Amino acid sequence: MGAPSRSALTVLAASLGVSLAGCRSLERFDTDGASAYCGSLVRAPDFHEGFVATGSAPSLALALELDAETLTTRPGTLSSNDSDSGLCSANGEPLFDQAPLRAIPELFHDALSQADFGDGHQHDFFAWVDSTCQGTMLAVVSLLTSGGVELRLLKPAPDGASNAPPEERPGFALFSMEKREQGCGY
Repeated sequence: MGAPSRSALTVLAASLGVSLAGCRSLERFDTDGASAYCGSLVRAPDFHEGFVATGSAPSLALALELDAETLTTRPGTLSSNDSDSGLCSANGEPLFDQAPLRAIPELFHDALSQADFGDGHQHDFFAWVDSTCQGTMLAVVSLLTSGGVELRLLKPAPDGASNAPPEERPGFALFSMEKREQGCGY
């Protein structure tokens, strides 16, 4: 077997460069110091099912801290502003209180990790996150080419919970988030 051709080395170097540039470009999503991605629940019933307490307005907001270097292990943390009126307020707690996002390594070897969520998405990943009173949820995090983040939360519930109060129902929530250098205040 001979030495690789000059054209093969050029293609390899270009591929490696594109790969490394893609990894480095995610660094802009880091939230150093006090910065965080802040965003409120999208105000449409289809995007907050099972996340708004009975009799409450859909005012749930989240703070997301991200570390681009650990996206494949512990991508960040999630906090919420709803300790007074949210699903966990009976316990005096917010839905999320610096809850760590946990990567799902099994997905790295599955076609699902290559899902294309459409134009404007630079990188998408899945993670588990534990709420203070609602159990483990699936987080789908989309890092957008605009610099913002979309976060989707999926909450499981037992069968037959469709007529139950929101805290006992399955849920889906969508958040549109922007980076704030001074954090979100919760």
